[in-house]
Amino acid sequence: MTTIVAYQPGVAGLEALQVGAFVARSTGSPLLVVMVLDKPPAPSVARVDFQYTSLLRQQLVDELEEAKRDIPGDVDAEFRIHDARSVPSGLVDLAEQESADLIVVGNSSRGVLGRVSLGSTTNHLVHSSPVPIALAPRGFRAAEPDRVTRVNAAYGGEAGTSGLVLAAAGLCAEMGAELRLTSFSTRSRSLTTDLIAENDLRARVTADVRQNAEQSLSEVRDLPNAPTIAETTVGFGEDWADAIGHVEWSDGDVLVVGSSDMGPSRRVFLGSTGMRIVHESPVPVIVVPGEAVQHLVDRAEDVEAGAHR
Repeated sequence: MTTIVAYQPGVAGLEALQVGAFVARSTGSPLLVVMVLDKPPAPSVARVDFQYTSLLRQQLVDELEEAKRDIPGDVDAEFRIHDARSVPSGLVDLAEQESADLIVVGNSSRGVLGRVSLGSTTNHLVHSSPVPIALAPRGFRAAEPDRVTRVNAAYGGEAGTSGLVLAAAGLCAEMGAELRLTSFSTRSRSLTTDLIAENDLRARVTADVRQNAEQSLSEVRDLPNAPTIAETTVGFGEDWADAIGHVEWSDGDVLVVGSSDMGPSRRVFLGSTGMRIVHESPVPVIVVPGEAVQHLVDRAEDVEAGAHR
C-alpha cells in the first residue's frame, strides 16, 4: 500500500506526517512525503523567473529537512519535490504515477481542535481526487507504537449497495484491523419527550440498522481475508456533532466515508451529509471515491492481500 503525505510546514504538516505514520505502521509500507512546486502556466526565458523558481525550490528543500526531523523514527519515508501546475493537481498526478493507494493531508489552521477542517487544497482534493484521501483531525498525534486497530465504515442507506463496507474490509486486510459499521441518527429532542419512549426508539433504530447491515456483513464474512467484525453501533444526537460524539471512539480508530452518488463515479465527491460527518469526526477520516471502492473490494477478495499481516 503506497501512501503519499502532502507536506506543508507548520502544524498541518506535522498532523499529516502523524496520520501517514499511523497508516504506515499498520500496512508495513513506506511513505512518500511530497511538497509540490507550482510551475508557471507557460515557460519563461526571463532570468528573474528562473532565479525565483530556484529560490522557491531551495525553500522547499529546507522545509523537507524539517519534515525529516518530524517523521517518527520507526517509519521509512522518501522525501520528494514534485513540479506541477498546482498543488492539488500535482498530488493527484503523482498518486496516479506511483499507483498510490492513499493521499494524506493536514488540517486548516482555523479548524477546531480535535476535528477535521478543510483548507483550500484539501477541499479541492476531496471533491476531485480518484485516490482515497486521508484527513487528519486538528492536533492529531500518535505515539510510535500506535497503529490502526479498527476501521469504521460510515454506514447509511447506500453504504451496502455502493460497496463501501467491502471496501472498508479491504482496508482492514491491508492494515490488520477489525471492522465496525458505524451509523449516525439525528433527531430533535422535545423537552417533553419521555425518556423511556426515547430509549425504546433508539433500541428499535439500532436493531433496524443491524438487521439491514447483516447482508453486507455476511459478504464480508465470506471474504478470504475476512476481518474480525465488531458489533455495529449507532450514534444518536440532536445534530451530527452530537450523534458522532455519542459513539465510543478509541485511539486506533479511523472512519471511512464514501462519495456521494451525485458526484462523478471515478472521483471523490462529498455531499452535504458526508461533509458534516467529516467535519465532526474526532478520528482520522478516509474518503473513498467510487473507482477506489472497487479497487479496495478487489483487495478484500485477494487471498494474498493480508499475507504480510
